[in-house]
Amino acid sequence: MSDQPKWNFEEFTTYLLLYAANADMELSDEEVKLIKSRISDDAYQTIKTEFDEANDYQHIQTILQYKGLYFPTEARARELMDLVQQVFNVDGNFSQLEKNSLRVLKRLI
Repeated sequence: MSDQPKWNFEEFTTYLLLYAANADMELSDEEVKLIKSRISDDAYQTIKTEFDEANDYQHIQTILQYKGLYFPTEARARELMDLVQQVFNVDGNFSQLEKNSLRVLKRLI
């Protein structure tokens, strides 16, 4: 990542929440609605396009690159994990895939 971040806080958070929402290979309407409530439609579409074009390795690398910038402390990391947990729970189905992804994200962040 260059010295200047590509995304602001809301954009990166959107990317991370898209990662969480796709953990079970399904992006529900409830998950999309929750994510879109945090950002403009145009910004959402831009981030979603980049997310869809990336592979799993690139998703993880992106998260690792931004975590120190936007979530450098334990308290900020907890805030992030609370948001992720909201995405996992919004559709009423906290699947095993989502549980596994939550464990991975906790280790990454």
